[in-house]
Amino acid sequence: MKMLIKYSRVLVIFYTLIFSLNATAERVDIWASIPFLRGADLCAYQNAFGQTRQEYMSSMVDYASQLMWYGTGGLEAANILKDFDSLYDRHKKLATMGNYLDVTLELTLKSYLSDYYRNIRTREQKVSFRHLTSLKSVIEALKRGERPMDFDDSMMEELDYIAYGSYSYAPSCQGRVNVTLHLIGRDGRVLSYHGLGKPHLVMSQIASDIFEDFQRTTFPTTIEIGSRRLTILGDLNGEIGTVNNPTRAEHACQVIGARLPNREELEFIDLMGDFNGGVSIGNSVWAMPNGYIYHPQLMNPTPVRRVSEVNTRTFLYYCIK
Repeated sequence: MKMLIKYSRVLVIFYTLIFSLNATAERVDIWASIPFLRGADLCAYQNAFGQTRQEYMSSMVDYASQLMWYGTGGLEAANILKDFDSLYDRHKKLATMGNYLDVTLELTLKSYLSDYYRNIRTREQKVSFRHLTSLKSVIEALKRGERPMDFDDSMMEELDYIAYGSYSYAPSCQGRVNVTLHLIGRDGRVLSYHGLGKPHLVMSQIASDIFEDFQRTTFPTTIEIGSRRLTILGDLNGEIGTVNNPTRAEHACQVIGARLPNREELEFIDLMGDFNGGVSIGNSVWAMPNGYIYHPQLMNPTPVRRVSEVNTRTFLYYCIK
């Protein structure tokens, strides 16, 4: 028993330190200019090395045979294949010159991130792109067909992250691009994102990931319910926990000096939503105090049930105090 009490005290001290380091996420500013480096053309690489010379020659012989079968002469068939091959190379060269694709990637990323904030309507926008130069210099750069890229070390004091990315043409050769985006923090740490697909869809995916990382509720977070203030701690790892018995969740919360939310608290925190400091109930089944569970799909007469009344044996939980 003494060892258990000692272990519990150590966990409480450990969690106190973790919570002091992981303060609620504040707003972050990202430098508005995002340079994208052009990587290798993986489509050309695939075309060049995806087949052996023998396989390539065999496919060309097959194409020529089909043309001759349709009545085309041998020399004429060879010239047609040569013309088609050069036409494909010409179109590909024009498409892969790299002109302005980096601008498209940057602007679509910003637009999609703005769309998420516009559609989800968060109470606080925690991510924004910020220009540090004067608006006049921004406009002058745009008039010259350039992006405002001037930067010096002093600007980093007013920014949380600068961003850069890379793109390459995907080996599928079907108009898809392989995009990475990297956020470098003031302390030098890097957050990286990746997407593969059509350019506009890739940037929508990356914008969604950034929105999730910075806007979603992080623990611990403090909310107000009427005149009360509650701090949501998460599970023993500061996340949403999973157990096979609500009693185990209750014991886990007790170890860190917290408790499970009751029905009123669970539903109020759900109303706040995942991007405003709350936690959505969704379709999951949640652990509650005294061995009860909250099942959102069993509302009649009440979603609060005993474990014996439901079929599921997977319960989510978070602790509050």
